[in-house]
Amino acid sequence: MRPIRPRLALARFDLGWIAAVVLPLIGILPTLGHGMIDSADGPYHVHRIYTLSVMLAEGNFWPRWVPYYHLGFGYPIFNFYPPGVSHLGGIFVLTGLTPAAAFAAVAALAWIVGSVGTYALARNFLPGPGALLAALLWAYAPSRLYEVWHQGGLAQMMSAALIPWLLHGMVITAYRASWRGVLISGFALAGIVCTHLPMTYITALYAAPAAILLPAWAARGSDNYRRTFARRLAFTVGGLALGAGLSAIFWLPMALELNYIRAAQENTETVAYLSSRFLQPGDLFIQPRPYDLTNARPDPALTVGLIPGLFGLAGLVALLVRRKFALALGLAAALGFAVFMQLEESLDVWLAIPYFRQLRFPERLLRAGSVWLALSGGSVVLILPKRWRADWALPERSKRAPLRQHLITAFPAMLMIVVVIAALPQVYGPGFFIQMDGLDAQDEIEFEQENHVWGTTSYDEYDPRWGNSIPLPGTITDIEKYADDPLRVAPYWLDVIQNFPDLNAIQLDTATHRIITTGDRAVRFHQYYYPGWTATLDGDPVDVYPEDVMGLITVDVPAGEHTVTLRYTGTTAQRAGTLITLLSLCLAGAVVVVARKETMSLAPHFSGVSPYPPSPLSPQAEKGGARRAKKSPLRLRGGDLGEGPTNRPALLVIAAVIAFALINELIITPHTGWFRVKSPPDDPAYMEIAVHQPFGDRLELLGYTLGNDYTKPDGALTITLYWRPLREITAPLRPRVHLVNLGLSEAWAVSEPFFTHGAVGSTPDRFFSDRHTLEVYDWAPPYMGRIMVQLLDGITGEPLRLPDGSDHLLLDPVIRVKGSGTPATNRLDTDLGGMVTLRCASIQPEGDPNEQWGIDLYWRVTRAPG
Repeated sequence: MRPIRPRLALARFDLGWIAAVVLPLIGILPTLGHGMIDSADGPYHVHRIYTLSVMLAEGNFWPRWVPYYHLGFGYPIFNFYPPGVSHLGGIFVLTGLTPAAAFAAVAALAWIVGSVGTYALARNFLPGPGALLAALLWAYAPSRLYEVWHQGGLAQMMSAALIPWLLHGMVITAYRASWRGVLISGFALAGIVCTHLPMTYITALYAAPAAILLPAWAARGSDNYRRTFARRLAFTVGGLALGAGLSAIFWLPMALELNYIRAAQENTETVAYLSSRFLQPGDLFIQPRPYDLTNARPDPALTVGLIPGLFGLAGLVALLVRRKFALALGLAAALGFAVFMQLEESLDVWLAIPYFRQLRFPERLLRAGSVWLALSGGSVVLILPKRWRADWALPERSKRAPLRQHLITAFPAMLMIVVVIAALPQVYGPGFFIQMDGLDAQDEIEFEQENHVWGTTSYDEYDPRWGNSIPLPGTITDIEKYADDPLRVAPYWLDVIQNFPDLNAIQLDTATHRIITTGDRAVRFHQYYYPGWTATLDGDPVDVYPEDVMGLITVDVPAGEHTVTLRYTGTTAQRAGTLITLLSLCLAGAVVVVARKETMSLAPHFSGVSPYPPSPLSPQAEKGGARRAKKSPLRLRGGDLGEGPTNRPALLVIAAVIAFALINELIITPHTGWFRVKSPPDDPAYMEIAVHQPFGDRLELLGYTLGNDYTKPDGALTITLYWRPLREITAPLRPRVHLVNLGLSEAWAVSEPFFTHGAVGSTPDRFFSDRHTLEVYDWAPPYMGRIMVQLLDGITGEPLRLPDGSDHLLLDPVIRVKGSGTPATNRLDTDLGGMVTLRCASIQPEGDPNEQWGIDLYWRVTRAPG
């Protein structure tokens, strides 16, 4: 391959960039104007956004510790959870938005950032229509829509949106040794690190090998391979190093202070929960169904998607046909890894990579996999013959073969329409919204008490390690004071009450108190100890240390009346990280000055990576193209096909997306039942077998849908139960599903969800679905079994009773467990009534051979006994 050579810059802006901005509009509009999407993580992020607005207003531009989190005991949330999106949302709040509106704005921005980034990345390899198709596939990937409507992980949304920008910068540096590429990859990596740690870890698995392989491949064909490779490797690694420096303000103290929190301790439930989140092979490429609006807890499809999967496969085939083997192999390997990691067979890999199990959710890799799927899916446009694809580089008003040009324009347009139609059942989402306006610190504390999510985290993983007990609801009073003074740090109220009048405290301001004591004493404050806290006693520095019970900040106060002030001033690691980031910003400014001298397009296309030959046009067409370029340099850039702007198709895409988004929002959503289902509350549309069995006076099992009626040892069985509340549910419940033998003496599989609060708040006007995957034990015999359902009280663990007094329900279908070993040899061949044959028997001791022996009989049913 020839050495890389500079290309002419675009003299006219490519409208494809504007089209990439507009593409997510169809999905964005349904999420706006109805309140806050009721998603799993959404409320957490809204509270964090409000917190950042408070901190920024106080002049704390990079907060680490939030004093009112964790029931007012304080929490180092932003020292360990990247504050990037909360920071951005806090800025939006300071401009006048509510925290919920700021959440929606940041989510929409992440959608647009990822769409444009995918377009930029794809334009390195594909012509404009193919790059737009890739951006569309990314914007409407099932994993993206699941994130918006169900997970609500704002940080994960933005971090995943920056992955294509990081790859785009790495491609530029690898093929061009470009300073602009260094800036793009550096700021993109810093954004990923400062928004979401799990996505940072996943990105590193791809970026680390790409940093070596891309320059190694791009340097092929150069006159001095070793020198060219070394230079481009240095630029590529330099971009990553710049990103590490820019994000040091977060990752350096996070890494050095990890031993200060409980997250450093191994959680025994991590592997079990990880295993419960794996997908079945049949679920990977299914087409998501329309949401049932009566379902209070819909079962979302965690899937690559049928249409994106088909497009991706077709695109890989097209790349192979066009002899772009390296690109096809790279995309297939990257996408294959993301898909493989969704399956239970990948568990050993999860456990082998250090700390990878802490990600807990295998579907996180689909966020990165959507980039590879988008690139391979966009490559499907290469199916067109070369002479047809050449017309993309011709002037928009060319009279040459007008019919063919219309067909060429229509082909990617039809593909894009198919992608949008396939995504529409998820674009609407379940449509559940909640109101979160007028937030304050008191609301956050009450949110913690109600949901048992301390410090807006699900696992309380950032709890400081000092102390032996964690305060629970009921250990805090005067919650209403936090509404007006959220950053207040007061003496521990219980000590003041129990020791009055020997100990008294008068609040002077947010962090200052007058302490009056009759004797020397250690005064505890209602705040966890953490390195970085400082105190003054009557203006002089005094030691701060943790007490042994709860690890609260403690200050030794002598007898008399004294003024104590507490402030969180930070640690050495935090100050070092901030300094490195500031120095990296100065370095980035110097790189900006150098990068301005480069003449490079917004969408660079290099002969080393373009899937098109250097001279795709016929000699006559090349001459004509050269003449047109002389007359108007706006038309073509360089000689490679696909480099020129594709403004006409992009303009059509912009108009079509805006028009359909408005029609969808104003007509289809409010006035039709298209792409949606609304079942009666007692008859779910997707339920196949009705049961209508009450469990106590709380829930009725309406019925179920069985994925399959057979399985095998070490296999899986899927079933979706449909429940309807008989009254409003105020206490947690926990379903338990078993695969048992016919004698109910043995269970071969069990499914019991980890979280028990899903039904709380449900009312009889709606049902909710409950999907279970039963992992069959590897020792299960080849036999027939039944599915047994129980419903347990989430607090006491006692099963609810059925009307007949039983504590369980056996579902009707008989499940066949197929044998996976060697068939039993026919040694007895004893026929019983022409229906059952006893083939063989084996006898072996069980325990003491003088006391007990066991016999295994191997039967074969030759005719159903009825």
